[in-house]
Amino acid sequence: MRILPRLSAAVLVFLLGHAARLHPQILPFQLYSLKNGLSSVWITSILQDSRGYLWVTSDEGVSVYDGVRFRNYTVGDGLPVSHVWSIHESRRAPGTMWIGTHGAGVVKMQNGKFTSRRLGARPGANTVSTMYEDERGILWCGTNNGVYQVLADSVRPFLADSSQGWVPFIAPTRDGLIWISTMRGLFRYQPQTGATQPLDLHLGAEIPVCLVEEEAGDLWLATHRGLVCRVRGDRVIAKRQLPVAEVNGMLADGEGGLWITSSSGIVRLAREDFATGALTHYSVANGLPEITVIACLRDRENNLWFGGRTRGLFKLAERHYFTFPFENLRADVMNRAAVVDRRGRLFLLTPEGVWEIWQPHLGNWQTVLHRVDRANLTGRLWQADFGADSTLWIGYNDGGLCGYAIHANGNQPSRLQRTHVLRPGRELPAGFPIAFHIDHENQLWCSLRGTGLAHVDLRGPVRRGFYSIEKGLPEGTIRAIWRDRHDRLWLGGFGNGITIYRVEQDTLRFERKLTKTEGLPDDGIRMIAEHSNGEIWIATRMGGAGIYRDGQIQILSTREGLLSNAVWGFAEDEEGRMWLATSLGMQYYTPAPQRTLHTPQPLSGQYFGSIGVAPGGMIWGVSYNELVVYQNRDRHATSAPPLIYLTNLRVNGKNQTPAPELEFSHDQNLCTIEFNGISFKDEAAVRYRYRLRGLHENWQEPTDQRVVTFASLRPGAYTFEVMALNAEGVASAQPASLTFTIQPPFWQRWWFLTFCAVLLASILYAVHVVRLDRLLAIEKIRSRIALDLHDDIGAGLTHIGLLSQVALHKKSVQRFLAQEAREGNAAAAPEAELQAAALQELAGSLTRVGEVARELSAAMSDVVWSINPKHDSVEALQRRLKAFAGEVCSARNIALQFEVTRQLAGSKLHAEVRRNLLLIAKEALHNTTKYSGSPSVSVKIGANGNQLVVEIADQGRGFDPALAREGNGLHSMRSRAEKLGGTCEILTAPGQGTRIVAQVPYRN
Repeated sequence: MRILPRLSAAVLVFLLGHAARLHPQILPFQLYSLKNGLSSVWITSILQDSRGYLWVTSDEGVSVYDGVRFRNYTVGDGLPVSHVWSIHESRRAPGTMWIGTHGAGVVKMQNGKFTSRRLGARPGANTVSTMYEDERGILWCGTNNGVYQVLADSVRPFLADSSQGWVPFIAPTRDGLIWISTMRGLFRYQPQTGATQPLDLHLGAEIPVCLVEEEAGDLWLATHRGLVCRVRGDRVIAKRQLPVAEVNGMLADGEGGLWITSSSGIVRLAREDFATGALTHYSVANGLPEITVIACLRDRENNLWFGGRTRGLFKLAERHYFTFPFENLRADVMNRAAVVDRRGRLFLLTPEGVWEIWQPHLGNWQTVLHRVDRANLTGRLWQADFGADSTLWIGYNDGGLCGYAIHANGNQPSRLQRTHVLRPGRELPAGFPIAFHIDHENQLWCSLRGTGLAHVDLRGPVRRGFYSIEKGLPEGTIRAIWRDRHDRLWLGGFGNGITIYRVEQDTLRFERKLTKTEGLPDDGIRMIAEHSNGEIWIATRMGGAGIYRDGQIQILSTREGLLSNAVWGFAEDEEGRMWLATSLGMQYYTPAPQRTLHTPQPLSGQYFGSIGVAPGGMIWGVSYNELVVYQNRDRHATSAPPLIYLTNLRVNGKNQTPAPELEFSHDQNLCTIEFNGISFKDEAAVRYRYRLRGLHENWQEPTDQRVVTFASLRPGAYTFEVMALNAEGVASAQPASLTFTIQPPFWQRWWFLTFCAVLLASILYAVHVVRLDRLLAIEKIRSRIALDLHDDIGAGLTHIGLLSQVALHKKSVQRFLAQEAREGNAAAAPEAELQAAALQELAGSLTRVGEVARELSAAMSDVVWSINPKHDSVEALQRRLKAFAGEVCSARNIALQFEVTRQLAGSKLHAEVRRNLLLIAKEALHNTTKYSGSPSVSVKIGANGNQLVVEIADQGRGFDPALAREGNGLHSMRSRAEKLGGTCEILTAPGQGTRIVAQVPYRN
């Protein structure tokens, strides 16, 4: 009969060894309340519309959340009553909302306007708890007094025989049926036939209050008393009673789980082992803001939203992120604050003992405290590590280590049995074991602060050696230890870098030293670890991380995107990614070829001193007062791209009504555009990229600003485009755009420019007509003048010349003169002498009259020729000049060479140009034939660019220009050329002939 006392003592020892204090996992619920802009904390329903906005109903109206602020609609905005139970978006008119009120029927909200409609006169008929609009546009309303159908202006009751009482839900399924739950039972309606079928699922007095359809077609029903049923066809194939008092809602999380809200918190269960699998029950202890949860919703980004009775709206964006609060944790112990065994169970060192933490399959996390057998070792549990034989080794800061065998017990807590003790001063040297490492051969390398490094073969255990400074160990305390696959021992210190030794039996042979000089980011080493690809990762105190590969060191620091240069530890996951614990959060580094850093959003912004991985993609980190667990499995799906909308447009400070294409005047050129991207994953992390096509084509760098202003825009067509980027960097599928045109001022409009062009053309044409008329008139005058000069003055001069010739040839005068010449009688009578002198003088005068008349006739001929419009060409100038040159040259037997560029022959010449060039050439020819004595003369008419060139050259005696007296001929030639804007060059030297070149601008 002594068995009972012994059994009681054993049970007592077991309970003492497993005394557990509640450390529940805490989910990161984010609360939205009155402080955030909600109109009430009593949430009755939640809906996300087709545009992505979140609609929340409460006892104070309707609130719309866009990720930045809540827009509240109450009685003052047009609602007939403040209390709202339900909300539904129209299928036929997206953006139009149906609002179910308490006592005022259903309200239609369209374009900000409210239209209410009462459903009936019976009590409860106008309290609408659920709604659904079918494909025909019929709005089904579930009230506290049955079901009503609303179509256009008609309202009619449905299911008259069961119209009494509350209607929990009206829900469609993929097969086109409509399921209706009432106080009288469950019904199924076929829209094609109009048939209504009552269903008996043998639920007894249970009332189904919510329905969820899974992808395979099965339905999940939950009753008000917590019975969850899986329905296939017309029967229940599985059911389970939940430990809750009253169910309010249910949702599928998209990951195989069902979340049921109730007055007792939230229950999560897995659909795959629904009947017998573990349940996860979340309450206030798990971070839930309140115990009574009414409404629930899963949005397009897989965020879970819940509404309570007294605290408001709360969101769960990270379902795979848990925190476990602990006090007095020591995280900065060379990444040895916790370890994980092969089953995925985590063992955390605390001042009270060893906490075992694990999660049964999809169930609640379990925590159990093990008060381990210390074997008289004292001090704080300092570090832990698993040996190659799965023994859990724990070091104590007063010295010594204990080894524990872990005995598994199914889903129950493990049993820790002490199997080995390494006592200070015996199996281990005395001293504080500040860091230790157990290698792949189950060899313990333990650093004792300020003394050296101990080597123990744990297979014995057998002490193999002790290495101190005197034996070649680097000065200072060794903080980081690692033995790699090539039997090299890496030792890192507080400030002297890394020393590498070759392990050779019981000795260490020095190989090399690594410091900042050799490329280390810092000489303060915190941890050393080896990647599966052979890389050696080095955590430093202030320089970031170093990756030693093939003799080269790659540095990861804040320049490369590291959250902090203070790195505490590493852990490699199943996919080869290396996770880093820093003072500002956890990140992971993808291996080659990507080699990039990534930061999961919930893991940034806090200190982590230890880090590790567990099977199944679980990442854990130890902070000062909590353990963080991040389940990274199935986290590769890209989140939904954020929606983006333009929310406002102001031009010159005035709001503008949006339109497909807007037009503004030229002085309406100050445009302010507001926009908003809807992403509820992490609202504060949403960034925006935009561009204004027509001003700049490139996208601007991401910014958190939701408004942009463009000033002093020039007239033109513009298209503004903006896209949102969520916390994961996913951009909007389509940018929001706005096209507008700034019209130019009227003096730059096409019609004004066209008018001006037509007017200018008309003026120019009128000027042209007037000028043409003047030219024609001048041409007529020139022709008349030429004709008159030729007919009258020319004829008169010619007549004078002829008469003088006739007078000179009068025979009497000739005879008299001849006789006077023969006789030469000096003794003539005085009278005769006087007569002879008079006759002689008369003869001279007549001769001079004839010469002047002939000269005037020639000059008059040139004038008549020059003003005659028939001679306005180079060809006419050629003929005139050639005739004159031939006349003067033949009179003196001078050979003439005349050359004209063929392309100029038909060109037109202005009268002034022709006349002056003719006179210059005649003067030059006259001087050449008179003074040069040249046997030949050449005349050339050509072009030099836009210059007309006339050149007269001879091979005569020439003259010295410096000694030549400036005569009227030379002066007149130069002045005539300069008058035309040209030049006249006289190139000559004694004995070298003369060349006269006249160049004038060509004018027709």
